[in-house]
Amino acid sequence: MTGILAQIIAITSFGNEYLKNGKLTDFYPQNSTFQHCDFVDFREMKKKNIFSSKKETIVSKNPTEWFEYLKCKKLRLFYQTVKEDDHKMAGFVGGGGNWFIETIYSNHSDFWISRWNHDKNLTEKPWQVTYGKAIENRPIMNQQFDIIQTRENLKSSLEKITDFAYKETTENWGKIFETAKETLESENPESDFYHNDLISWNNYDLQNRQLLMSASKAFVFGGMGSWNDMGFENKEIDENYNRLSTELYKSIMESITCAINKDKIE
Repeated sequence: MTGILAQIIAITSFGNEYLKNGKLTDFYPQNSTFQHCDFVDFREMKKKNIFSSKKETIVSKNPTEWFEYLKCKKLRLFYQTVKEDDHKMAGFVGGGGNWFIETIYSNHSDFWISRWNHDKNLTEKPWQVTYGKAIENRPIMNQQFDIIQTRENLKSSLEKITDFAYKETTENWGKIFETAKETLESENPESDFYHNDLISWNNYDLQNRQLLMSASKAFVFGGMGSWNDMGFENKEIDENYNRLSTELYKSIMESITCAINKDKIE
């Protein structure tokens, strides 16, 4: 899983916790998804007066301030496909499709998207992150997927790509996909995941957590040395590799959305 995706998941999950209880402890900047970030702020395009042009204005200096600023009903993930082969660009900043945080109000939604800037002069925390309101006053989307069907789709994708990996690549790739598939049945799916503070775990049923962790462990799409960084001379094998990769990536995106958007918070 990329750091960009991990952070948007964490903000959505803990944001709903804040909207429910009115408080959070040890979230920002302690959460592991912020560990390499110099700052994480939130901005809108605003006019000072009717004669001025719109300017980018910071409305919240950090996620906790943003939760208070919003005063919305709930937060939801919203994924937008850009290209059929989004998985090929998933390892690059801004690639792999668009992830939004949907802020849901009584009769409309706004959609926020992140922008990551790398400052080479900052060694320990080189990333400067801004979430901007990209779309406002739109009909509520609240993107949902049936959790039983989504789990079946992910399991099927993982079974097929596991067989392919063992047969055509290396045992290591096969084990990665096999582990992801086994996580769908694990009683403690988050036990060995790097971001062990990714979400507010108590707000999600076991099947949600299994789905999220399985999808996260199956996220093998990146740059050099990743699952993307392969090709096969045999045309039929190469086409199968691309087809299975596209199918798995789509299933992962739906699984993450489904798992996070079906929380216990009303």
